[in-house]
Amino acid sequence: MKYLLCCLVLVSRLVSAETITLGAEDDWAPYSSAVERSARGFAVDVIREAFAAVGVTVNFEVLPYARCLDDTKRGRLVGCFDAVPNAMIGGSFLWHKHPLFTTHMNVYALSDSQESGLTARQLEGKTVGVERGYEYGDEFDLNTKIVRRIVDKNVQGFRMLLAKRIQYMAAEERIAKALFIKEAAEFGGKFKLVGTVATPGLFIAFSKTGTDGAKYLAQFNRGYTIIRDNGRYKAIEAIWF
Repeated sequence: MKYLLCCLVLVSRLVSAETITLGAEDDWAPYSSAVERSARGFAVDVIREAFAAVGVTVNFEVLPYARCLDDTKRGRLVGCFDAVPNAMIGGSFLWHKHPLFTTHMNVYALSDSQESGLTARQLEGKTVGVERGYEYGDEFDLNTKIVRRIVDKNVQGFRMLLAKRIQYMAAEERIAKALFIKEAAEFGGKFKLVGTVATPGLFIAFSKTGTDGAKYLAQFNRGYTIIRDNGRYKAIEAIWF
């Protein structure tokens, strides 16, 4: 009888287990990137564990960020990360209470540059490489006087900078550092940090149009609180950084 009861409890848990699919950015290592067609990164691990804490299993669909956001906006995906709830996209999605992490959105020039401390306003009239669909903070994103050169991958933008086809490249701090290490033969010692245009928090953008966006937003909020309180978030952070 005791064995039967245990089996019934196990079956009940399996039946009640939920599985969702989130869109994961494919070119934002070490936060989220495609490794052998699977999502890998700090944000991936945090999100997986937060949902697991409330009994939800996450499948990650790795795809370019702009498409990820679009699929979420149309309701095909429950959510997409890592996104900044700025003036351009903030009203189009649902957002959880606390960011997955905060970061620095930097501007880079060639290593012989004498510039430093640049702001968005000081980039007016200058050519700056940006990755397609990304947010770099309202001060930068809403300034129409900045001449943007859109690339599909950060590596393409830094190659354009190296070839002097643009004057600056905008990129997130840890992502730029990881790229410089990965492509050390090509990029090592070639670039210099010359400004920071924003220090945003990064989030999962949950779908407003899909039927489950609000539901899983609430579940993520609960699970995220759990892993921050029990030390699991810090453990994941220590592994990656």
